[in-house]
Amino acid sequence: MNSTKIKVNNVDINYFKVGNGPQKLLIFPGALGQVNDFTPLTENLDQEKYTIYVWDPPGYGSSRPPNRDFSPGFLNRDADCAIALMEALGIDRYSMLGWCNGGCTALIAASRAADRVDKLVVWSCNAYVTGKDLEFYETTRDVHSWPDQWRLPQFEMYGERYVSDTWSGWIDASRTILNEGGGDVCMGALAHIDAPTLILHGALDVLVAVEHAVYLHENIKNSTLEIFPDGKHIIHFMFPEKFNSVVDKFLTCIQ
Repeated sequence: MNSTKIKVNNVDINYFKVGNGPQKLLIFPGALGQVNDFTPLTENLDQEKYTIYVWDPPGYGSSRPPNRDFSPGFLNRDADCAIALMEALGIDRYSMLGWCNGGCTALIAASRAADRVDKLVVWSCNAYVTGKDLEFYETTRDVHSWPDQWRLPQFEMYGERYVSDTWSGWIDASRTILNEGGGDVCMGALAHIDAPTLILHGALDVLVAVEHAVYLHENIKNSTLEIFPDGKHIIHFMFPEKFNSVVDKFLTCIQ
């Protein structure tokens, strides 16, 4: 997978582009994510219909240095960086797709660049965090306890120490949001999203409970919610054909 870097907000941002279609898509990865997390989309969506950009936020993937910064406002900084990236690429209109923490960032970005965003797709993400959420996050703090299929690629990409430190940093940041911010991840952004929005979620997602998807649907105007009954956190990998079909239909239809 060929990628390139471009200077955005004084950071060398890594991204890759696939396709040559008229509809431009920007994909946001989750915590400790990277551009390779979206092969079910990049390899199967119609490349004559879409031009797809997948980016690494600062501190993730190959957008390092710097190391990941989880100080307050980190999602807002990511959102601003994503908007600036598309400006640097000379793209005025585009749709956004975000998974997990990348979905949170996409929600914020869509609220801040409402005049540029055609459509928004988010999955497995949340606008707030609860004490129950934090309890589960803590069970994942020891990265050596993760299943091999998730742990080993992360270790290969980042090294064990960086994965451990960064994941703990994300959990600590989530706890700060709960304790000092009332659990508000991006609740205030939802009312300012104008783009038609598709919300996808797995009913069996243990990292982000399905209640979060319901909240998004209830608080984003012109939104559609689709639950995958047997889906977990990685519905785009578990059900790639259905996922791509739903996303493609949503992006294609006139609203």
